[in-house]
Amino acid sequence: MAAHYNEFALALSGGGTRGIVHAGFLKALDEEGLKPAAIAGASMGAIVGAMYAAGVEPDRMILAIKKPEFLSLPSWIGLKGGIGSMDILRKQLEQFIQSDRFENLKIPLTVSVTNLNSGKNELISSGPLIEWVVASASIPIVFEPVFIGRSYYVDGGLTINMPAKCLVKKDRMVIGLNSNFLQEVDSEFKSMKVVGERSLFIAVQNTLRDQVDACDLYIEAKDVRSYGTFDFDHAVDIFEKGYQIGKENIGKIKDKLRPL
Repeated sequence: MAAHYNEFALALSGGGTRGIVHAGFLKALDEEGLKPAAIAGASMGAIVGAMYAAGVEPDRMILAIKKPEFLSLPSWIGLKGGIGSMDILRKQLEQFIQSDRFENLKIPLTVSVTNLNSGKNELISSGPLIEWVVASASIPIVFEPVFIGRSYYVDGGLTINMPAKCLVKKDRMVIGLNSNFLQEVDSEFKSMKVVGERSLFIAVQNTLRDQVDACDLYIEAKDVRSYGTFDFDHAVDIFEKGYQIGKENIGKIKDKLRPL
């Protein structure tokens, strides 16, 4: 296939633990010297995208994401508006990201968030970084909303889970990596947790329709579909699956890029 693009950008979906697949994917790109010109993400895609855009190497990134502190008891303190707070995530991001400004990132980043007050999606690409990333990953009910400016914000995946359209630009290839895969399941749905997680998963998946059309290369990480939203014990396995997915798609990416 003839090359068509001068550069590429990445749209990284949310998906809880499944979103760690993005870090492994980025490691595979790094090994080939392939650097995105821009990144956009929601929820875990925003977390991974922010760390990578700040210069954190994927191997170090996984150390931050898989630490058990993400789900430690201090974060599950029953604050108003959600079961737990996002303080642990804030501390992790502050530890690994040196500057709290979008403008200081090595790679331009756009983060998808949901404004609870307006009921609309917002795509953020400037100003304070960490608080917007935390808001993008604040799963409704599970975590308390994040108050920024005059509004409350929650998980961007609720409205746009894989922000790809914002990356479209002449001579740029847009690659979408979706860490969710909707399939029929055999379950009796007898617990609130199972019903809630499945319902959110369905709603989030339906935000992809217009975004997939904006992708020149769309990749579904079907190999991680068996993992739950909070299966952080399997973070390394998911990372490795992301790495393999990256390796499998290196040829397709290079074929679409013009030689430097």
